Amino acid sequence: TREDVNSLKNVHNNKAVKPLNRVGGSPLIRPYNTYYKFVVFRHPFTRMVSAWRNKLQLVEGVTNKYFYKNYGIPMIKLSRGVKAELEFYKDKEANLVTFPEFVRGIKHGIVDRHWMPQTEICQPCLVQYDFVGFFEYLDSDTNYILDQVGIEDDVVRADKVSKAGLKLSTAQFTIQLFNALSPEDVDAIYEFYKKDFLLFGYDKDVNSPHFPFPSIHTIVNS
Repeated sequence: TREDVNSLKNVHNNKAVKPLNRVGGSPLIRPYNTYYKFVVFRHPFTRMVSAWRNKLQLVEGVTNKYFYKNYGIPMIKLSRGVKAELEFYKDKEANLVTFPEFVRGIKHGIVDRHWMPQTEICQPCLVQYDFVGFFEYLDSDTNYILDQVGIEDDVVRADKVSKAGLKLSTAQFTIQLFNALSPEDVDAIYEFYKKDFLLFGYDKDVNSPHFPFPSIHTIVNS
């Protein structure tokens, strides 16, 4: 039911959600290739900003231990040297990964699935999805998907607000952050996500009046 869908607060740790790799499955073989398959994409820049906010900034007053050990500390060491780790543990809030440091980390190959290119995760050229949705249209796309699989009770309201404790929306914050980057850094991040941009019809110009909406939404799902 849609009540069940709305109750999934954390799909990574919910026993009711079983990734195909845990049941020996693949979307390319039976019976899974007969399932209704959908994928939801997001503007690469807002997605990486959302990942930075959620994984490497304070969330409800605390840092994410796993992400700082594996990604945050290596990132700040790139800019601040080997003593950065000690300084971080002395005062975490004062030594969080800045956005330019996050960008530099990506440029040096410090990548996690939460900010790696979506084309590498979802393989849209390999898997024949029944529906391609977009985060920017998440409310309507989510309800369309649930209608397609026969779940027709209460309407789902998609939660698009980060819990990172920041007042600006992710899209607004992305505009500020990218306007503060050097053109070289913007170009480097664009190149990192280039396949996502080209395949999904997103504009890399954060000052575009259409940002962050994709240009191909009505074409893909018409």
